Amino acid sequence: MYKLNLTVFPVLILSCLLFSELGYAAVTAESLVNRLDDFRGFRDRGFTFDITNISYKKEKEPRTNKLSVKVFNEQSLIQFMAPAREKGRAMLRENANMWLYIPGTRRVIRIAPSQRLIGETSNGDVVGANFSKDYKAELKGQEIVEGEIYWILQLSASTSGVAYEKVNVWMSQSADNRPFKAEFYTRSGRLLKTAYYKEFKHYEGELKLHKLLLVDALVEDSHTWMKFDDYRFENLDPAIFQKGSLGRLN
Repeated sequence: MYKLNLTVFPVLILSCLLFSELGYAAVTAESLVNRLDDFRGFRDRGFTFDITNISYKKEKEPRTNKLSVKVFNEQSLIQFMAPAREKGRAMLRENANMWLYIPGTRRVIRIAPSQRLIGETSNGDVVGANFSKDYKAELKGQEIVEGEIYWILQLSASTSGVAYEKVNVWMSQSADNRPFKAEFYTRSGRLLKTAYYKEFKHYEGELKLHKLLLVDALVEDSHTWMKFDDYRFENLDPAIFQKGSLGRLN
């Protein structure tokens, strides 16, 4: 008759505990937040990519806009390509400041990252957040979701002028640490929306975010798809990232 060796169980439990401790030792909040930033861009060089936003609301026709985004270090320039009524508009992030230019006016309007652009997409969502610079990162634990283990990374705003006060991100414990979802909170602690990272693609030899689903936590049946495409390196003229240049882009 087969005899159960009870001495095996303490060894297995100890092995699991050691594996968990080794996992925490190998992964830090800093490494995860840097990895999170990597999915939205390239470090220390200019690049361009495109965004398509499609907003869905209950009993309303979907709304779409298309943007062309240019990024270098802490500066981002967003040009509106569609719909036709918005073509020619431009948005600039110049360090901690954000500006909006509308054709036919001579004014450049200061805007906030938290303002809605379309649907659940905010101005800050399209210019991109520099989480490693603007937030304090803390590893809060781990959670199993649909059979996969995720790190839970908590990001707390460390600078003013960011779109969200707190962000919780679930990042895979697999080799590429790709994010699964993120929750975005206000200063009062209210959940604004949840983002689901649905698809990734390789551009310029690196894995980047391709499709993101934003679900409104306050309005039922309201969500927005963001499609990021055609990431490419580009030598960008520093002059385009100046407030005074916004009216001369076209």
